Order: sequence, then structure tokens, then C-alpha cells
Amino acid sequence: MNKDKIGIIVIFTIIISIVIYGFSREKELSELGIHTNGKITEYFYVGAKNYVKYTFKVGNKNYYGEQRVYPFKCENGIYGCVGKEFEIIYSSENPKNNEINLGEYNKYKPNRIKMFETEKESKVE
Repeated sequence: MNKDKIGIIVIFTIIISIVIYGFSREKELSELGIHTNGKITEYFYVGAKNYVKYTFKVGNKNYYGEQRVYPFKCENGIYGCVGKEFEIIYSSENPKNNEINLGEYNKYKPNRIKMFETEKESKVE
């Protein structure tokens, strides 16, 4: 096998691994997801990409998450809705696996293919 074929196989394997990892995280949220409330604490950008950082509590421990977003303002004019509470879905087995539901502002999250639906019934902790 020449070096070009080996390189292509390595790159293909890495891409497949990333896709499988993403699907497994999403599946875990759909099967083991718990709904709670959290608050956006920061709106920032790295290069040309914008993010919101949020925090939520599970038991007595604080957890943090980040979500890439397109630039947006809340109805009060604050970029990224800093200080506003939103629903957070986290895995009961691993709260570090979480996602924010921005409600009416979800349209500012980059498009993603969602393979699994989370339960509609909220279990707020």
C-alpha cells in the first residue's frame, strides 16, 4: 500500500470516528436526557465564530456548556441573551454532555442534523 492510500484511510477513519462520537452523544441525550434550567453567562467569539456559555446546576455541582451561535440579540437588546434563563438538557450519566434549548432563538444555532428526538415531557431538577 502506498502512502497516499494510507493517508486517505487514516483521514476517513478520523472522520467516521468524529461522526460516531457525535451520534453517540446525541443518542445519550435522547435516551438519558434530563431537563433543567440554566443561565447564559457569556457571549463571545473566537475568530469568526460566536458562542454562548451557560451554567446549570445538578445537585450541588455547577456545570458549564457552550453552544456555537450566529450573532443575535434578545428582545432587550443584549447580545446572546446574557443573563437570561433557558432550558438545558443533560445526560443523567454524564452532565458534561448537555445542550441548551434557546427556544425562539434556536434559529441562531447552526443547522445540525438531529438523529434522535428528546422526550417532550420535561423533568426539571
